[in-house]
Amino acid sequence: MKRSSAHDGKEENRIHTGIRRGRPITVNINGVPTAAHEGETIGAVLAAAGIRTIRHAPQHHDPRGLYCTMGTCHGCLVTVDGCPNVRACITPAAPDQEIILQDGLGRFDPETSPAEPGETVRQKTRVLIIGGGPAGLRAAIAAAEYGVQCLIIDENLQPGGQIYRQLPKAFKVKKPELLGDDYTQGRALIERAAASADRIEIWNDTTVWGVFEPRQVAVIRNNALVLIEADAVVVAAGAYERPVPVPGWTLPGVMTAGGAQALIKSQRIRPGNRILLAGTGPLQLVVANQMLDAGLDVAVVADAASTRLPFQQLFNLFSRFDLLKQGFEYLFNIRKSGVPILASHVLKSVVGEKNVQGAVLCKIDSRLQPIEGTEKPYDVDTVCIGYGLISNTWATRMFGCAHKYVPRMGSWIPGFDENMQTDRDGVFVAGDGAGVAGVLTARCQGAMAGIYAAVHCGAVSTRDAERAAVPYRKKLVGLNRFRRAMDTIYPMGAGLYANITDDTLVCRCEGVTAGEIREAIRQGTGDPNDIKKRTRAGMGYCQGMNCFPTIAMILSREFGMEAEAVKILTPRPPGRPLPLNLLMADLPE
Repeated sequence: MKRSSAHDGKEENRIHTGIRRGRPITVNINGVPTAAHEGETIGAVLAAAGIRTIRHAPQHHDPRGLYCTMGTCHGCLVTVDGCPNVRACITPAAPDQEIILQDGLGRFDPETSPAEPGETVRQKTRVLIIGGGPAGLRAAIAAAEYGVQCLIIDENLQPGGQIYRQLPKAFKVKKPELLGDDYTQGRALIERAAASADRIEIWNDTTVWGVFEPRQVAVIRNNALVLIEADAVVVAAGAYERPVPVPGWTLPGVMTAGGAQALIKSQRIRPGNRILLAGTGPLQLVVANQMLDAGLDVAVVADAASTRLPFQQLFNLFSRFDLLKQGFEYLFNIRKSGVPILASHVLKSVVGEKNVQGAVLCKIDSRLQPIEGTEKPYDVDTVCIGYGLISNTWATRMFGCAHKYVPRMGSWIPGFDENMQTDRDGVFVAGDGAGVAGVLTARCQGAMAGIYAAVHCGAVSTRDAERAAVPYRKKLVGLNRFRRAMDTIYPMGAGLYANITDDTLVCRCEGVTAGEIREAIRQGTGDPNDIKKRTRAGMGYCQGMNCFPTIAMILSREFGMEAEAVKILTPRPPGRPLPLNLLMADLPE
């Protein structure tokens, strides 16, 4: 893959307010020296250099770029120092790194020394927490208060999760107030966990690839395959952006709203120049404000929700006046900046051949169905899609927990009781992975999950735990009312998937189109697991996280199947790509 111009590491794409970047370094991209800074990810370096096409997918040779920027979609694979299929968005840049923009699956450099067999070890802990965001951190703090040893594992390079994303350690914060409340509140929570370092251990850059009975989790860490056995497990895996495919949505320059937010918040990189935001929900308003603060040109914000407020939800809305006030402040700032907000509009298509050159919006009716003849074209170079979040249930499905479809959320969540315990003994859930409800709910649920995980370990009595949980239960009453109101204002429905043409890619990993999926259904199957066997949709790197929700909505919208009746994809280990060298060593007895 060749580029016609040198990579100059454009400083105008970097945001310098409030921080001092890490020391300057140089990496080589396709042999061209490129300016970078210590602490930046490879994806951030590419974005700063104006490189949008990171790879060409193997099936259709179509160009791909940064999409989720949080390691979920595996769309930004590059070859690093001879090793192919490395995720650029979460891999740190290093001095003199050799980065090749990948064509297809990539190839190992035959001159590269083969990887040494990795170590395979066993580890035991009282409470294992999967996810280092607000829910996971709060769970560890709560359990540690009863003297319970906790281990937090997280795939990110630093704790905090997506909402509390922290800056790289190599960056220096000069003015924390310029980085927003999420940064300062996240910093405070991380420091609170660090104060209990004798009872809370945090493993970052750690990938879960398998779950085994009864509470054994297999992870990859520091070139080692680690089998962790725990007395109790808290799954706080968070959520990811809902994929809503439209023609052109895989072009470089199309990102999730959260992906663009991650670039701005944690890497201080501008994701583009002229931005179109399309989706629904309060995250859009947050991201639009952050983009404006970063000096970006936001062309328009298109929201699938209508402007009519459901008056029956006013009581629930005012149950958290602080959150309602914050939302109106976001709206006011956007309008004050002259950015149009189009209600009852959705993204119909993205225009471009090699990257984004424009986008088309269209108006929808009360059933979220597109209205013909209402198309509006926009000249933009970046499109951010944000149709709400989906709970990340991969780990709870691996544990065998029961799941249910929640129509108002438009997704499946694990079932749990009043103490945040699932139907699997000793397995608890908390945060957006238990149903997307925001950071305040995540913190409350995390605290409760940590308290009752400590009960399960025998560290505290049920009576004392109940007393400790009372303030969190009270707070959740108001938060849950507010969440119900928000779900009513920002509805989720199968109509949002009406713009998927037959040649639109649904499975980004395996290059499977909507037409192929529809044909498999017409041949007599309504089971996503069977569709996977027939088309390979769901067999790729992300294990169906991005294509399964769309397949379920196609079955519901076009073939009359109730969403509640759609079978959820069955995960199998390894659920994440696993280096072969880690399988070269025997597991110790």
